[in-house]
Amino acid sequence: MKTDEAVAPVIAAMLVLAVIVTFFAVWNATAIPSMKAQSEVTHLQEVESGILQFSSDIDTAASTTSSMTLSERIPLGGGDILYSSTKSGGVLTIHNGSLSMVMDIYNTSGSGNYQKLDNSKFRLANFSYQPSGNFWQDQGYVWSQGYVNVTKGTLATPLEFSTMNAVNYNLTDALFSASSVSNASNPAECTVLVLKGVNLRTAEARESVSGNGAGTLKLVSTQKTDKFYNITRVNVTISNSEQLSDFQDAMRKSVNSSFSKNVYSPICGNVVYSDTYSTNSTISLTIASIPNVTVIRQTTDIVLSAQ
Repeated sequence: MKTDEAVAPVIAAMLVLAVIVTFFAVWNATAIPSMKAQSEVTHLQEVESGILQFSSDIDTAASTTSSMTLSERIPLGGGDILYSSTKSGGVLTIHNGSLSMVMDIYNTSGSGNYQKLDNSKFRLANFSYQPSGNFWQDQGYVWSQGYVNVTKGTLATPLEFSTMNAVNYNLTDALFSASSVSNASNPAECTVLVLKGVNLRTAEARESVSGNGAGTLKLVSTQKTDKFYNITRVNVTISNSEQLSDFQDAMRKSVNSSFSKNVYSPICGNVVYSDTYSTNSTISLTIASIPNVTVIRQTTDIVLSAQ
């Protein structure tokens, strides 16, 4: 009996220990992963909010003629909770993108041929967030051509639109604009054309940042104005270096709309407008040499960086 009495507390203690071990095993296998996944969902919501806000910042910088500096903090990692401080990581990257358009400005030489005075290239950079070691699912974000895609591996779907067909490209309205100033002695003719283009490019350094802390998406927008005198032709070529037909069509409509409302005949009787986009991706203004026309090109240079 004494032996049984001595063994009983040991067995009871072992049973209690087994219950405790089982509880923590279940806790570690189910509760903690669930809490870390929920924390990761919250983290990705913060990433999404920051990406969308920075997209709005780009719209603002492209739409105005004022220089500005804007930035958004993006949490790179998440999933940390009280019981497990391990965090996932992430990478913010600025991609150089592709040409959105080329603006050529000409006058007429003494031989009557067009002489190119300027050739300006306008790029459209993009940026992305990609997770690393995510505790929920590897959901990333890519901003390109003015809208945000949610990504998972090689799959991508628009964040704010139901399908790709529903995506609008409103940023194109800010990437190019045109206006005119009438001749004081003959309002039917123009003496000044103002053409604005937006160049969205990467910084020379700080194209990416990684880790599990916080990163920053930053843009610095500066304005530049150039004047060209005695202009007789302007070509705006919409780049088709990539298969971005919907964006190209939106860009074409934007350029056409700006020209039709603000520049070409009958508003400016000395300007002839032609759309040869279907053959050479170019929309042109042919300008009479009399009266002399000055072209003022306003460039909004937006530099993106991740730091």
